[in-house]
Amino acid sequence: MLRSHRWLVGGVALLAAVLAGSAFAAKRQPGVFVVGVDGMDPDILKRLIAEGQMPEFAKLAAEGSFQSLGTSVPPQSPVAWSNFVTGMNPGGHGIFDFIHRDPATYKPISSATPPVDDPGSAVHFFGYVIPTSAPEVVNNRGGTPWWDVLTDEGVNVEVYRIPGNFPTPPSDARVLGGMGTVDLRGGFGTYTLYTDQPVEEDPKGDIQRVKVQDFDLDGQGDTVTAILRGPPDQFRLEPGAIPGDDDYLTKGVTVHLGAERGSAVIEVDGQRALLREGEWSPWLELNYEALPFGLVTVSGTVRFYAKQLLGGFQLYASPVNFSPANPATPLTSPDDFANELYESLGFYYTQGMPEETDALKDGVFDDDDYIRQVALVQEDTQRMVSLALERFEPGDATFVYLSDVDLQCHMLWRHGDPKHADAPPHPAHDPATAPKHEHDIEGFYRDVDRELGRIREALPPDTLLVVMSDHGFQPYTRKFHLNGWLREQGFLALKDGATTGQIVTGDVDWSKTKAYGLGFNGLYLNVAGREGEGSVAPEDVDALVEELRTKLEAIVDPKTGARAVFRVDRAVDVYSDERRAEGPDLIVGYDRGYGASDESTLGEITEAILEDNTSRWSGNHLMSPDVVPGILLVNRKLAGADYDLTDLTVTLLAHYGVEPQPGMVGEAIR
Repeated sequence: MLRSHRWLVGGVALLAAVLAGSAFAAKRQPGVFVVGVDGMDPDILKRLIAEGQMPEFAKLAAEGSFQSLGTSVPPQSPVAWSNFVTGMNPGGHGIFDFIHRDPATYKPISSATPPVDDPGSAVHFFGYVIPTSAPEVVNNRGGTPWWDVLTDEGVNVEVYRIPGNFPTPPSDARVLGGMGTVDLRGGFGTYTLYTDQPVEEDPKGDIQRVKVQDFDLDGQGDTVTAILRGPPDQFRLEPGAIPGDDDYLTKGVTVHLGAERGSAVIEVDGQRALLREGEWSPWLELNYEALPFGLVTVSGTVRFYAKQLLGGFQLYASPVNFSPANPATPLTSPDDFANELYESLGFYYTQGMPEETDALKDGVFDDDDYIRQVALVQEDTQRMVSLALERFEPGDATFVYLSDVDLQCHMLWRHGDPKHADAPPHPAHDPATAPKHEHDIEGFYRDVDRELGRIREALPPDTLLVVMSDHGFQPYTRKFHLNGWLREQGFLALKDGATTGQIVTGDVDWSKTKAYGLGFNGLYLNVAGREGEGSVAPEDVDALVEELRTKLEAIVDPKTGARAVFRVDRAVDVYSDERRAEGPDLIVGYDRGYGASDESTLGEITEAILEDNTSRWSGNHLMSPDVVPGILLVNRKLAGADYDLTDLTVTLLAHYGVEPQPGMVGEAIR
């Protein structure tokens, strides 16, 4: 017994020495600081450097290296960032698209979380629905994040706003999730508009028609009352029920208009904000009581924007974010990192995509409204980068995420193409507003350049600095209805000879359907034994794949004469096999200017095949990876080239002398 005890003590001591040695070895390495600039394009960056508009990038490129960085297949943000996080391709980490499909029902499902078969159970108690069991909602991304590997090796790691990290996996590294983190309603950002005017378009937000009332009877309207919806009223909902409009906890909102309607005081949950027209409020914290007597409270934060006070009334409320002071769901790992950030920063955006793109797409915002709101996000980001720099010490590994370029390219490309000087006007081009905003995208590039200058100045000497993007950008002028094309070509059939319909509403005749599209780039075969009503025999799959690929790559747009599809990849050729069966059989890589329509992405079958894209969502990257590579800048000279995101992951490990993990497919950058 004594001998065993001594062995145990000796073993623990040896283990401790090994761990200490590992940590010491990690600390002896210069640190790594990675700046992830979502959507930064190598061609645009080269032009701006050549024109002298990006002096900090020019210095970094001259001192080290600047080259293109290969993106993922397909080049979608959740896929690309998962490649970077895990060093795997989609066949390994299991994220193939924003949208996956349930093979049993053909219905689209989120790629962020696996589908849940059992919604759980509950008991009823004085009118409340008390859950007795609930499914665990987990992140669908497989593999091991590089930060977990480095943390195990004793490296101090901090990651700020990494996309695709919600639901938040447990980790000892300090990680704040970004894109994909939901708002308090459980969606990706539902805004509220209080207005006394009709809204003509079909908006995604919560539109509340209100009346400006004359409470003091002086003949002038002075008061507006409304509600602000928060989280679903979970103790009134049966397990698995989808909440309707009346199934959310609410807070009353009262707006007092000032004399001559030059200002307004907004009251909500015991707090007040004074706004003039065109101003945003600070964050206001809301506490929604899910159960009485404070037994369960869900905290959120909101900002109001006084869009119009005179000559009409329009008050905008941001999506209600989870409060970082008291988040009701883990937003970070460890859980208390969110509070740690709050203590240093105060309130900050916790919603994954804080730019209010839906408001601009819906016409609720004009470009000026949108850019004012983007400025708030930029301030938030700059404070977070400053904090990351303050906390960074030699030997650390830190990642910071900048969203500026990606979302503004999506929304503002229609005003002026920053990549192709001779491009014709975008179908969504508005000559009345374009002159004011045609160079806004270049302005956001310059903003990133200034951030890079701050970062370079603050980092300790010898720190390895990496600036990378997940993909580049192209115009999105023509939208392709993949399911409409499949119907026209005889690969997809609708019931009763119909020419339009939807997969989710049961309009497809699966007995006569060979293939269908779901997601932005995914094409699935209706394989017997795999799909719910499969009709394609497994032995016929290869021939069908080749037929589809040949026909898709031959499509010529009759309006432009250009090819719509650059290349089509077979999953078996580009993905590892661990989770390949969960993804599409073919990945449609669109050419420059082309992309999947929203309708087809969600499974709608249309009469039209190709149409102009007149949406304000006018720049895109959901194409072939060949036409939207990302960027890689390093403050070291690189001997090689043609690297991709998975190589970068392995390089971060190699910097600390750590071998690639099982399933990683990249190679260290030299």
